[in-house]
Amino acid sequence: MKSAASFGRPLLGAALILAVSGAITWASPEYISDELKRRLIAAMLGAVVVMYANAIPKTLTALAQLRCSPEREQAARRFAGWSLVLGGVGYMLAALLAPLGVMHLVGGGLLALALVVATLRCLGVGARAARG
Repeated sequence: MKSAASFGRPLLGAALILAVSGAITWASPEYISDELKRRLIAAMLGAVVVMYANAIPKTLTALAQLRCSPEREQAARRFAGWSLVLGGVGYMLAALLAPLGVMHLVGGGLLALALVVATLRCLGVGARAARG
């Protein structure tokens, strides 16, 4: 069971996201353009993906629950973490650099590709564990 202290970091992160989103919304349109507001909020969403993806390899599973060797499990987690970090960075770059009309399509495509690659890698680890 998780302690109350383990919920502090996620709550702080959520508060930070809300504060930054509120500040960006407040600043628009007087201080920043609507386009820049949309880009900054989308880039922040990409940063959230990067933050969570970075935590994937750091989470531990009880040895009794593992279906394969701990080395394979950790390798799959590292691969998934890196893949999704790169997908999140791709989403951020698309949000900041791609034309406004296609920024979500380009960023979402990059993120979806990263997710598919990570999922296929993880399924491959599970299939190898079942075979042998």
